[in-house]
Amino acid sequence: MIRNSLVLLFAIMAGSLSVALAADESHADPKQQNETVQQIESLQRRSDKLYFGRLGSNNYHLSKARTWLDLALTEYRNKDTSGIVTASIVQAETLLDALENDQADITMDTPMKLPGSETARIDLWEKIAILKKRANFSCGQRLIAQAEVYLVWTGHERSVSGPGKAESYSTIAEDMIYAGQVTIDICDAASPKAASPASPEVITPPVALEVVAPQVTLEKITLSSDALFSFGKATVKPSALGQLDQLADKFKGIARLEQVILVGHTDRLRSDGHPERNQLLSEQRAESIKQYLISKGVAADKILASGAGSSQPVKECSTKPGKQIQIDCLQPNRRVEIILRGGKAVGENKELVR
Repeated sequence: MIRNSLVLLFAIMAGSLSVALAADESHADPKQQNETVQQIESLQRRSDKLYFGRLGSNNYHLSKARTWLDLALTEYRNKDTSGIVTASIVQAETLLDALENDQADITMDTPMKLPGSETARIDLWEKIAILKKRANFSCGQRLIAQAEVYLVWTGHERSVSGPGKAESYSTIAEDMIYAGQVTIDICDAASPKAASPASPEVITPPVALEVVAPQVTLEKITLSSDALFSFGKATVKPSALGQLDQLADKFKGIARLEQVILVGHTDRLRSDGHPERNQLLSEQRAESIKQYLISKGVAADKILASGAGSSQPVKECSTKPGKQIQIDCLQPNRRVEIILRGGKAVGENKELVR
């Protein structure tokens, strides 16, 4: 299961750290300090232009560049002298140069260590290598890119502070990898299964086992977020609990149910000027429903929760009218989709898809 730290994790992912730094008089060389600050600020502005522009939030290389800048800024503030700050800035700048120049062959490789760090958690690096080979890797690429940098960060903390402090960074990386895998799994479940290539006929004797077909979509349910949550909130309204109770009873009564896929969606509106935070809100809402269904007896290992933010609207509305008119118009986009997946025995006549 996703750990409780995942909420903090997604808050970290939702946007890069602020780069409005005050001068730090404790640095021995104020000129060098100012140059470092200016370099990070410049790179942050370049990454913001891509993030809020043509590339968007779900870009592997841009997500990695922004996380390198987070690492550089944090360790700079910590007065690190190991070399990790400069090395992280170089990593970010190299990626941003390639993205701005539309370079087609940007490497997917990430160094396992940099100056001032050591290689950490080989087991997690191996998991990442496997996930990168998945057909729907792009669905979880943002999380995986961030996890790779956090693994380097883990190696840095282990090198300069010891395993105790490194553990928190390792946990964040592990949660990111898990969340990325869940997102990829959700995309796999929603994708039509490709037909297997023809193979020579093999005659085998009959067996006395039930043959089960691959998973199929049993049902798709769309819930209005306005009925479930207050505007901009992720706590389920008391008035909506009865509806979720009915769904929990329904899910427990479907014998062949194997997966309950929850996908939160928001509209594009944000009063705080940070539209990227809609991604976090959508994830939190899906997670709230997941936890409630678990509390009502739906098996936790069957539920996958994720969020799509405002990236998949079902209705487009003009930006010219007043805010309340836009809120009303965009209501269909504020939703939680529930996809029920399961199998049925070959030859069974009962139609499950509704």
